[in-house]
Amino acid sequence: MWMGSTFLKKILSKFLLLSILIPCSGHSQDVAGLIELIEAGNIDSAETVLSDLSYSYPGNPGVRYARALMQTDALLAAGLYKDILRNHRDSEYVPGSLMHLGEYYYAIGSYVQSRELFMDLIRHYPDFPEIQNAINLSLRAGIAARQRDNSYMDSVHNDLAEILKGYPDREFDIPEELDLTRIPSNQIITDNDPLSSPPLVPLRSLGEGVTAKESTPTAEYTLQAGAFGNYDNARRLADQIESIGYTTDIKERPSNGKTLYLIWVGEYATKTAALSVADMLEAALGIQSFPVAID
Repeated sequence: MWMGSTFLKKILSKFLLLSILIPCSGHSQDVAGLIELIEAGNIDSAETVLSDLSYSYPGNPGVRYARALMQTDALLAAGLYKDILRNHRDSEYVPGSLMHLGEYYYAIGSYVQSRELFMDLIRHYPDFPEIQNAINLSLRAGIAARQRDNSYMDSVHNDLAEILKGYPDREFDIPEELDLTRIPSNQIITDNDPLSSPPLVPLRSLGEGVTAKESTPTAEYTLQAGAFGNYDNARRLADQIESIGYTTDIKERPSNGKTLYLIWVGEYATKTAALSVADMLEAALGIQSFPVAID
């Protein structure tokens, strides 16, 4: 009887293993086919497949990646890519997410975040098909960030030295603002002819027509994105948030004999809706926010 029970357990274990492996294999093929449809521009077919896969594999990183590729809202797409990087770091969709999110930050002028994402891609995924464009954009993001902090150039030169060492056979665009004499001589690639490199591939749009979140009479929550003792500082952050399509309201609150200026972002019927926008603000601008009940 005991031997029979053990044998039955082995059979059940094999059956469970097969039931896990077979769907996983099918899922990978399904997601790959979906991404091919998206890249080929067959959006109607892709939407149908995405709907089916979202039901069959909820929360799967491949499905989330495909959904991000199809998004017309830049903030929602950025949030999906960020979710993959945060919660599915071992996924095969991480390199693409790094590239798209790096492009997004570059496009909105967040050059420090853009450079960090591109360098993560460059360091860990050398076989990524678009690595050359990532290198070019990373260096240009570093140059652009210099406008805010001149000492930042030291770290950009360190990036260039690392790239030259890690990619000795690659040709890429070295911005003229970078001083090659600051790179160790054994890491410089020289040639009798000027370095010829392909032009930068234009940045892809993650979405258009980002619209403000409209208020509703049943709104119960808003997002608090900051509290400042100085009105001008609060106004600057509010302007930054409004530049990507969200409405803001600066509220005055007394605190220990002084006035605090709170930045409220939009109005939402549920806490879940507010948290979704909080994720978008963090993805787009790196701003932390949290829901608060409207008095």
